[in-house]
Amino acid sequence: MDAGPIGAHKLSRWQLFTYGQLVVPMAVIGLPLAIYIPPFYSGTLGLSLTAVGFVMMLARLSDVVIDPFIGRWSDRTHTRWGRRRPWIVAGVIVMAISSIMLFVPQMEVSNAYLLIWIAAIYLGYTLIEIPYGAWGAELSEDYHERNRITGSRQIFMLIGLLIAITVPIVASVMTGGGGEKSAASREAMAWLGWLTAGMLPICLILLLSSIGEPKVGYSTPISFTDGMRIAMRNGPLRIVLLATILGALAGSINAGVAVLFFEKVAQLGPSSSILIFVLFFAGVLGSPFWVNIGGRIGKHKGIGVAGFISLFAFAFVPVIIYLVKPAYPGAVFPAMLVITLIQGFTIGAAPILGQSILADVCDLDTIKSGEQRTAFLFAFLAMVRKIFEAVGVGIALPILGWVGFNPQSSTNSSVSLFTLTAMYCLVPLVLWVISTTVIWQYPITHERQARLRAALDRRILRRAARLE
Repeated sequence: MDAGPIGAHKLSRWQLFTYGQLVVPMAVIGLPLAIYIPPFYSGTLGLSLTAVGFVMMLARLSDVVIDPFIGRWSDRTHTRWGRRRPWIVAGVIVMAISSIMLFVPQMEVSNAYLLIWIAAIYLGYTLIEIPYGAWGAELSEDYHERNRITGSRQIFMLIGLLIAITVPIVASVMTGGGGEKSAASREAMAWLGWLTAGMLPICLILLLSSIGEPKVGYSTPISFTDGMRIAMRNGPLRIVLLATILGALAGSINAGVAVLFFEKVAQLGPSSSILIFVLFFAGVLGSPFWVNIGGRIGKHKGIGVAGFISLFAFAFVPVIIYLVKPAYPGAVFPAMLVITLIQGFTIGAAPILGQSILADVCDLDTIKSGEQRTAFLFAFLAMVRKIFEAVGVGIALPILGWVGFNPQSSTNSSVSLFTLTAMYCLVPLVLWVISTTVIWQYPITHERQARLRAALDRRILRRAARLE
C-alpha cells in the first residue's frame, strides 16, 4: 500500500487510530521493564539484585549504541514494502518472542538468561520505535497534521501505561491473591508477557493494512561524518537537543527516586499507586487539548505553556512536605493529588509537540544535507536521551548514599530526607525550568515551516526533472 507523496492527504480518524495504537503493547511492556523486572528476577526468581542491576545496565548500553545504526539503515532501506515496515515487522517478531521468554521463563533463570532476553526485548523495541517514529514524521508535511499524528501516538502510549499498571493488580485478584500478591509475582508477569505477545501482531496488522509509506522524493546519501557535521550546524536541532538533555536528566533524577520519596518523605504508602494512575489518566484527557494549543500558538510555545503550568504546581511539593505535612498530615494526599492532576493534564504536551517539532527539523536537515534521514535523527535524539537518563540515575542514587540515606531504615536523618526531596523535586525543577526556557527560543514557526516545505518541494521537482 503506497501513500504517495508526503502530505498528499489528511489522515482520517481511522488512520490516526491505526497508526497510534501500535504503541499500546510497547507501553504495556515498557513500564514493567523499568519497575517490575528487578524485583521479579531478584525477589521472585532469586537472582542477586546487584547482578540484575548490572545486567540491565549492560543491556541498556547495547541498546543505546545500536540506535543510530538502526536509524541510518532504515533511512537507506529500499524494498517493495517500503523503508519502515520491514524493520517494524522484524521488531514485532523479536519483541513478541522475547516478552514471553523474559516475563514467562520456561526454565531455570540465570544472569546470562536475563541478559540475553532483556537485550533482545530492547532490540525489538528499538527496531519498532525508530522506524515507527520516522514513519509518523513522514506521513504529513503539514504543521498541524503532524500534531494530530504525534497526539494519537501519545494518547495510546498513556493508555498502554494505564494497562501496565492495572494488569498486575487484576492478575493478583484473578489468580486467588485477592490483590495481596506482589505486582512482580509469576502470575502478574505472565499476564503481561502473554498480553504483549498477543497484542503485538494484532496491532501490527491494523497498522500495515491502513497506513502506507510516503514515497521518497529527495535523498542523496552522505557519509556519517558529514551528516553529523551538518546536523550540529542545524540551529533548531541544537535547541531541541539541549532541551532534550536537560529534560532527560530532570525526568530520570525525579523518576529514579519517586518511589522512595512517596514512601519515606510523603509517607503515602499504597496511595502512591493511585497518584501514578491519576497522572497517566489525566494525560490521556489532556493530550487532545495540547494538540489544539500547539496548532494555535505554536508547538514550542505550547510546550512552554504546559511546562510552566506543570512546574508552578510541582514547586508546591516542598511547601506540602515542610509546612502542610507537620500541621495537617491528612492533607498531604489530597494536595499531592491536585498537583498530580495538573501535571498529568500537561504531561502529553512535550512528547506530542516535541516529536512534531522534530519532524519539522527533519525538513530543514533534508534541505541542508540533501539526504532524507528522518529515522537517523530520531535515533540520534533517542540515543542522547537514553544516555542522559542513565546519567540522571547515576547522579541521584549515589548522592543519596553519600549523605547516608538508607532505603531499609525508617529513621533516616533530616539531611538525608531533605536530599531525597531535593532529588525528587528541587533539582529536577531547576533543570525543567531551564529546558522549558530553552525550547521557548525554538525558531521554526508555522509560517517558517511552510516556507521550508515549499523550498524542499521545489528541490524535489528539480531533481525529478533532471532524472527524467
